[in-house]
Amino acid sequence: MDRERDESGKYTEQVTLDDVLSVFKQADLPVLTASEVAEELDISRPSAYNKLEELVEKGEIHKKKVGARAAVYIRMN
Repeated sequence: MDRERDESGKYTEQVTLDDVLSVFKQADLPVLTASEVAEELDISRPSAYNKLEELVEKGEIHKKKVGARAAVYIRMN
């Protein structure tokens, strides 16, 4: 699949932060894993993780570690 590029040659964004937030709004519970977000948006888990981490940095969602290598993401409002 060919992805579009902008004038500078960078790939254009396929999934926005708003797309990720909409997954939380549609979920039964506002607690999701990166894998769940990836599945819902049909993107890779690393891509979902990167978007989720960006939302954490912006204060849009919270991250809670639930194991040595596991975390959940929580939308509080």
